[in-house]
Amino acid sequence: MNRNVYMMDRHTDWKVLEEFYKDVEGGLEKVEKMKRYCDAKDDKDDAAPYSTYEMRYAEVNEEFLFDRQIKLNEEFVWTEEKLDKLIRLDQHIRKLEYEMYQKFVEIKRNLDGLIAQGFDFYKDYQVTCEIRYDIMYIDDDEHEQKYDWLCSLLQDYADMRALEWFTFGDGEEPEDPRDNEKYIFEAWGKWLKYDYFVKNGMTIFLCHLMDDLHHSLYSYSDIVNMDLGCFYLNYDISL
Repeated sequence: MNRNVYMMDRHTDWKVLEEFYKDVEGGLEKVEKMKRYCDAKDDKDDAAPYSTYEMRYAEVNEEFLFDRQIKLNEEFVWTEEKLDKLIRLDQHIRKLEYEMYQKFVEIKRNLDGLIAQGFDFYKDYQVTCEIRYDIMYIDDDEHEQKYDWLCSLLQDYADMRALEWFTFGDGEEPEDPRDNEKYIFEAWGKWLKYDYFVKNGMTIFLCHLMDDLHHSLYSYSDIVNMDLGCFYLNYDISL
């Protein structure tokens, strides 16, 4: 289960759902059922946390994202332009991963130096990093306008740490992600048709972003249109 589901506990934008489901067989009837479910009185005897009134909107929002991803991906066509955008995203992820590795090396040098000076407080440290995406990472009017109900829902559902995360601890060496099989999948299936992925593989992060439904419900269209400037690295040091 996605640990971020509780973050989707917000009122559903029924206009967005009605616009999407109007082109789906039985879609508007489904929306009406969703509305009745969200408006139903709470069963005080039901102790299951995901059946309480507070989580009903989260359940409906999640189901909508599932339906949306499936429909949009089925209709999606990989044109040369869209493939080029995906390749640029894969390359950007590799750039971020190498930047992360370089920062890891710097952090290790600093922490090991402190330990060598007798600061035992820093022993047994653990450093982690994850790639995150936030459309509001760039604070301007253009990105603020893009941050609507759907955008915030997709971002909150995406569990970036579960997609791929990086770590090393005291006494360990950071791993260089370049050409590292721990961070790159070899081309498979439909990706064997594209020379870039045959030659370079695909970052595990990008693969999971597209195909790991338990932790990301971005459609292919969402992904190829992501703003590269809104990806960033989030570090954490545990002592």
